Amino acid sequence: MEKEDYESPELIELGSFEALTQGGAASGLLDAVYPVGTPSSHLLFS
Repeated sequence: MEKEDYESPELIELGSFEALTQGGAASGLLDAVYPVGTPSSHLLFS
């Protein structure tokens, strides 16, 4: 069996970290507020 050549992964910039992580900012609640196992129907999405 012949080894395949390694191809390093590429980094694709999708935007700033701040812009990508502000999706839940409108509710003012953080992930830590919800206990593990909280049903998705009880989560607040903006």
